[in-house]
Amino acid sequence: MDILLIRHAPAEDRDVFAQTGAPDELRPLTARGIERMQHAARGLMTLALPIERLISSPLLRARHTAELIAPSLEIRHIDVEPVLSPESPTAATIDWLRKQPRVEALALVGHEPNLGELLECLLHDRALGNTPFKKGGAALLRFNEGIAAGQGQLVWFLSPGILRALAD
Repeated sequence: MDILLIRHAPAEDRDVFAQTGAPDELRPLTARGIERMQHAARGLMTLALPIERLISSPLLRARHTAELIAPSLEIRHIDVEPVLSPESPTAATIDWLRKQPRVEALALVGHEPNLGELLECLLHDRALGNTPFKKGGAALLRFNEGIAAGQGQLVWFLSPGILRALAD
């Protein structure tokens, strides 16, 4: 089974958005973030990933990112999962992943530092704090057996710039 991890595209500045009085969960992507993610999504398309499920954090910026990449992954339906929220512990996310129906590949759209910690735990069995995702970046992990901490193999880890370059 493959798991594609994708960090949401660039969103509005946290402090500036907080001044609107709206909750952070509603912080949207920037116009430039949308444009750059659409370009990066075309780069994802060149990798011919057989993604069967696309699952997003419930926060607006992650859901919008999932909507931007869904066509490139040939996904018609996006699932929203609270365990991908920024406050969710990595162990809960791994436990949730273990319980998912087996598919060839699924994609998760989430946040930092969660995605970096999840990547490290799936590869090394513990978070080291050394693998941050850039906004719009992605990593592909492969599991030959079941999903468990320390059992993943890194296939690739690409910055948003490289994803955009693949589209050109």
